[in-house]
Amino acid sequence: MLQNDDKIAQPARGRFFPVTVAETVQFIRQLGFTTRTHRRRLDITVRNATPSDDHGTTVAAFYPADEMIVYSFPDDLDRSRAKSLVERALQEFARLAKDAPPTDRRQTALSFRAYFEAPARLTITRRRRWATLVKYHGDAKFSHAFKPKGMKTDERVVHSLDVT
Repeated sequence: MLQNDDKIAQPARGRFFPVTVAETVQFIRQLGFTTRTHRRRLDITVRNATPSDDHGTTVAAFYPADEMIVYSFPDDLDRSRAKSLVERALQEFARLAKDAPPTDRRQTALSFRAYFEAPARLTITRRRRWATLVKYHGDAKFSHAFKPKGMKTDERVVHSLDVT
């Protein structure tokens, strides 16, 4: 078994993480997420969120059988509400993960994302990114052999639900 590649950030000024890494691991085990064969559990990344997207503030992201990302929240949001949002997002990811196979992240990456939009809407999206790979020629620079020529992204709303 290989060790997990967890990445844990410190909260930025004016932000907080609603769940700890240990709580996230506990949620993942309780909900029964599948993992790759050579890992004990999903990799966990705790990251500061970027400004709001089209769908709202990013809560969490999930790459099936690979990685779970939990984002930070602004300090003005109630901590218990933020924690319940993360828990609800993980429950939705567990439900969607049963049908989603792991993907080769070099060429195609499938992920699910949860967004929070005030006052009480949680939106779950399915995001697919794919790369156009180039054919390597022997006289080309080797560092360019594995770089994609282009990237495309398609993000669609799976469902949206009201949270209280």
